[in-house]
Amino acid sequence: MIPEPEHELIEQQPKSQVLKTSCIIDYASYECLNKEMEFKPTLMYATRTLKFTIKNTSQIGLDYNFKIVNASSGILDAGPYTIIPKKGAIAPSCDENFIVKFAPMEIDSNVFSRILSANINNLNPANEPLLI
Repeated sequence: MIPEPEHELIEQQPKSQVLKTSCIIDYASYECLNKEMEFKPTLMYATRTLKFTIKNTSQIGLDYNFKIVNASSGILDAGPYTIIPKKGAIAPSCDENFIVKFAPMEIDSNVFSRILSANINNLNPANEPLLI
């Protein structure tokens, strides 16, 4: 505990001040209709994009940070995929649109399978993890 600094009372009678506060206590929760994304065949050095939306269904901000993992090895490896935006926050009762870009630099289609997941702070235990 930090001691109060030295002070001098100006008035004889101390005044009482009413302080009003409020707070919202909630878990983060969301809705996302997409569970899987499948890109059409894409030529090397070409780019395809798919969009999806996440809605914040809670009364608090939803902080997220996406990661892309290789589906076969489980190693953090985005490969030919990018997501925009990768991290941020969604205001209460609002939604945000995301764009996933696929830009292959190889021909082998067996190496393109990835898992897109979002780390969401204070997630409601009733929600399933967001995996696409």
